[in-house]
This record gives sequence, C-alpha cells and structure tokens, in this order.
Amino acid sequence: MDLLAIPVSESSDSAALDRLPDDGVRGELVTALHESRRWNARITGLVAVAEKRALARKQGYASTTEWLMALSGEPAVACRRKVAVAAALEDMPATREAFAAGELSESRVRVLAQAQALAPEQFAADEASLVGEVTTAPSEQVPQVLATWKRQTDPQAAEIEVERLRELRGLHVSKHWTGMVHLNGDLDPAGGLVVLEALRSLAEPANLDRDDRRTPAQARADALVEVCRRFLQGGGRGNRRPAQALVTIPWNTLQAGSGIIDTEAGPIFGNSARRLTCDATISRVLLDPESIPIEMGQTTRVIPNRLRRLLELRDQHCTHPRCLTPARWCEAHHFLHWADGGPTDLSNLRLLCPHHHTDAHQDDWHPRRE
Repeated sequence: MDLLAIPVSESSDSAALDRLPDDGVRGELVTALHESRRWNARITGLVAVAEKRALARKQGYASTTEWLMALSGEPAVACRRKVAVAAALEDMPATREAFAAGELSESRVRVLAQAQALAPEQFAADEASLVGEVTTAPSEQVPQVLATWKRQTDPQAAEIEVERLRELRGLHVSKHWTGMVHLNGDLDPAGGLVVLEALRSLAEPANLDRDDRRTPAQARADALVEVCRRFLQGGGRGNRRPAQALVTIPWNTLQAGSGIIDTEAGPIFGNSARRLTCDATISRVLLDPESIPIEMGQTTRVIPNRLRRLLELRDQHCTHPRCLTPARWCEAHHFLHWADGGPTDLSNLRLLCPHHHTDAHQDDWHPRRE
C-alpha cells in the first residue's frame, strides 16, 4: 500500500512563515488546503477499511464511531459523520476519486452523499457531471446545485426532503455557566430565510451608523434582541404591549444605578435595570428579614398609554441626533429617572431607540430637551 506523501515546505516553521511575502502566504495556504483535503480522503478511506474488517469490535469497541473517537479525540458527531461519509463513498467512485485528489472538501462530499442516498440509480448516471459542478461552484451555490438536481430527479422525494428539514428544526436556549444565555439550533430553509432577512435589516453594515463600532456578531446578537423587543411592544400587531419580564430589583440599586442584579437570564448592571424600568410595570414587594416576600402592592404602569401616545406624536422617532428609528420601536426615557424623583410627564420624557437608550444610561450625555 502506497503511503500518501505530502511535501513539507522549508518555510513550515513559524519564523519562516512570518517572512513569507503576501503571494507566498497565499500559495502556501492553497497548497496546505489541497493536501488537507487529500489527508481527509485518506483518513476516510482508512475508516472504511476499519469498518469492513470490524476492527472496532475486535479491539473491544461498540462501534467504529466509538473507536474513532478514542483514536482521534474528536467528538461523537464529527466521528459519526466521518463513518457515514466512508460508507457512502463505497458507491460513489467519481466522488471518491475527486476527494482523494484533493479537489473536493469533506463538506462537499457530504452533500453529494446526501444526494446519492436520495436516488442511488440516477446519481450513478449523473455523478461525474454533479462532481464537476460541485467542485467548481462557490460554496454558497453548492446547496442550490444539489437542490436543483434533486427536484429534477425526483420531485416527490425533494418535497419529502423539504418536510424532513422542517421536522429537524429546533432551538435550544439555556443559561450558560459563564452567565451568558446560550442559543443553539437549526432552522428549516423557509424559517431561516425569515430570520436571516430580519437580522440583515438591523445588522447589515449598510443599515448601521458609520460610527457603529460593534462587531458583526455583536450587531446580529443585538438585532435578535431588537426583533423580540419589537414583537413584545406590539410591532405589526396594531397595539403596544410592554415586555413582561419579572425582575426583582433592590430599591437602593435602582436609585444608584450601580451594582449587579441577578435575573432569570443572568446578571445585569444596575444602569441596565434603570433603563428597563424607564417604561415598565412596577410592583412594590415587601420582604421579611429572611428575604421572603410577605406583601405585594398594586401594580402600576410608569408610562400610561395616553402619555405614550402623546410622546410618540411629539417625537415621531428616536431623538438621538441623526437616528430615525420609528417611534413605535423606541423606548420612553426619563431625563431624571422616576426613582430619583423625576416626574413622568412630557417635559421629562423623550423617545430613544434601544441602542441609544442603553447609551443614555451608561454615559448620561444626552442634552435635555428644551
């Protein structure tokens, strides 16, 4: 059996890499990526041999996946994918050849394997042309190439595949041990299209201020929160309803705007609490010496609906300079917070979008409306 030989550049050490010219960096990277694909194909071929010979069970493992996990240190999902690709390639000679030559990445091999599983006989007839298309197509067009082939080959199966993707949708939300809220999940293409469009409308560079210094990831995270906030405020439903989140805030923390407050989602700053309570439903709760609630006062709304409507009619949009976020998506901000004795009337209120409202409570630099 011939061993896969990979040339090692004289510039493979870190210091030598730093001395490479720009074109040299690109050339070295292209070579490394090509050879990495060849090595992945080699590993997949060896996994296929191990599966045929039942090496995992001979060595006391329950499956080839478990055996590969022990050898590679990779998680189960990565090893399971490797085993699945190895099995699929047994019936995909053109794909296997392109993979071994370093022309196809493992991710592209996987989408070809999915197509092969859908219609094995038709795939065998079309494999050579499909491999050529998938090899040369930009990454964002690869799914479309295979989707077109699936619809042409078996329209009914393509519909079943769409429904299968929908069934696979799921979202997991949990409080992480770091104190952050962790999101993880998958959306079917139809749902994903809606979410992508919503996030783009708020997070694409063209829709942001020129001076916005957030990273793209931070902008998308803020966009997701903003979409949810607008929904809770009645966006698109004709009526405005304030967000309903129960947060217990010590009075001295609310007045000072400092310190940390523990919430269901994790810790937040005191100034964030002041921002949230600019327009919120407030209830007085009395605690006994052991911090057990013993009495809850009547709920009151800080910004009544009538006053909110007047505020929207007056300001029209966010009052931060050059920000035109519509009034219905803005929050009511007290110049002097009601916890500090500020009145809840038009003279002490202004509309700010969530981004600039946060800034106002962090920096307190907004000029008072005359």
